[in-house]
Amino acid sequence: MPRAGIGHPRVRQFLNIKHNRGPNPTGAVALEGLWSLRHAIAAGIPIEVLFVCEALLRGGESNAVIDAAAADGATILSVSERVLHRLVDRDGPDGLAAIARLPRRTLDDIAVRPSTRIVIADHMELAGNVGTIIRCADGAGAAAVLLTERQVRLTHPLVMKASMATLFSLPVIDASRNDALGWIRRHRIRIVAADPAAASSYREANYRGPIALVLGSERYGLAPFWRDAADTVVSIPMLGVADSLNVGHAAALVLYEALHQQRSRTARSGRSFPGTTR
Repeated sequence: MPRAGIGHPRVRQFLNIKHNRGPNPTGAVALEGLWSLRHAIAAGIPIEVLFVCEALLRGGESNAVIDAAAADGATILSVSERVLHRLVDRDGPDGLAAIARLPRRTLDDIAVRPSTRIVIADHMELAGNVGTIIRCADGAGAAAVLLTERQVRLTHPLVMKASMATLFSLPVIDASRNDALGWIRRHRIRIVAADPAAASSYREANYRGPIALVLGSERYGLAPFWRDAADTVVSIPMLGVADSLNVGHAAALVLYEALHQQRSRTARSGRSFPGTTR
C-alpha cells in the first residue's frame, strides 16, 4: 500500500474538496469515515481514492470497505495518524477517508408514476439548506430533487453533511428553469409552489397525481417564473413575529402533507401504496 504524506497530490485534492477550494469539474466529494463510505458503496458511488490509517482501523467492517473499494479499482493510500487527523474533523476517527465521485443524473433518469413527488429547489444559496431539502425529500419518498439556477456546489461539505448521505441515493439533478418546466409539462405534472404571501394554506392544496413542489430562494423567495407556472401557490401559516420558516423546514411540511394526502386517497381507493414512489 503506497504511503501518502500531507504534501501528496491526492491528500491536497481531498483537503481542497473538503474546504470547497478551487475548481471541481468532476463532481468529486470528500468522505470522512466508515459511515459515509459504507453509504456511498451501498449506493454504488465509485470510490476514487481511499486513505487508510491502519493504526486507527476498527475491525472487520473497515476491512470489508477497503476490500470493496480495492475491488472496484480505487487507489488505496496509507496515511499516518497525523495526516488522517488533518483529513477528518471528528473525535475518534476510524482510520478511513476517501474521494468519491457523484453520479451525473438527468431529467430522463426520473420515472414518473401516478403519485410521483418531485422537489424543485430554486436559486438556493445556502449549502446546508440544499442538503436538508435533499434529506427531507428522501425521507418523504420523493422521486428526485431538481436544483434550478443553483448557487452552491453539490460537492460542498455542508451539502454532504446536511443530506446525511441521501445525496448518494436520491437523484439530484441540475436543470435550468426552462428545461425543468418543459419536462414537467411533457409529463403532465402539476406544480404546487410555496410562497409566504399566498392566501391558501399548504394544508388546503390538492396533491392528487404526480406533483412538483417548488421552494424559492432563501433571500428572494419564490421567483416570478415559478409563481406564473404554478397550478397552485400555497403558504405555511405564520402566527408569530417571523414571516417565514427556514426553507428546509418548509420543505418537510409540504412534502409530508403531500405524502399524507396521497396515501389517504390511495387507501380509500383500495390500491396499494409502497413506502416510496421512486
